[in-house]
Amino acid sequence: MKIKDKIKNNKTFLSVCFSIISTIIFAIYNCYLGVCFKDSFAIAISIYYFLLICIRLSALIVEKQFVKKQDKMKSIIRIQTYKTLSIFVFGIDLCLIAPIILMVVKPKDVKFGIIPAITIATYTTYKIIHALLNYKKSKKTHNLIMVLLRELNIIEAIVSILTLQHTLIMVNGGMNESMKTLSLITSIGFIVVIIMFSIISFVKNKNISFK
Repeated sequence: MKIKDKIKNNKTFLSVCFSIISTIIFAIYNCYLGVCFKDSFAIAISIYYFLLICIRLSALIVEKQFVKKQDKMKSIIRIQTYKTLSIFVFGIDLCLIAPIILMVVKPKDVKFGIIPAITIATYTTYKIIHALLNYKKSKKTHNLIMVLLRELNIIEAIVSILTLQHTLIMVNGGMNESMKTLSLITSIGFIVVIIMFSIISFVKNKNISFK
């Protein structure tokens, strides 16, 4: 492998690791908010994030440990891994229904302070920018594992918007009837976008032979 390719691969690996670490921190923070304020939505979202982390770590392990083979074998392993993990991602997407039910059907009057709102808003902004920049790069790569990881960035960015919505509602007086309706409509919209994105990406990539 050329030195330039090694440097590029190391930068990509570090970027993925940083993304995983930031997600772990955010998942722990949501868990803390859930326990501290007895907010079932925050706890459910933290579980969702931990499931995403498991998917990311699985993909990373395959890429770093099991593709030290010839290029043809790498391609086969990556394609199989992409298909398998994409199915798990679709299942995890459906799990988002649970926190939405907890948020809308059985809302709890949680009084978040301004600090959680600022923290989650900052994280959401970072995730959106990071996801868009990396997804653009995924169109140029021939590595399906990297494509999957960057698709997960998009999904996580959308979920972070949903989390921010919930936090802002809690900061501004809690969940009243009008907010219930708005949250239900927007949350369903987010889930539909995520599921459609997952399906379209899978159909687009599953039959492509990457090098």
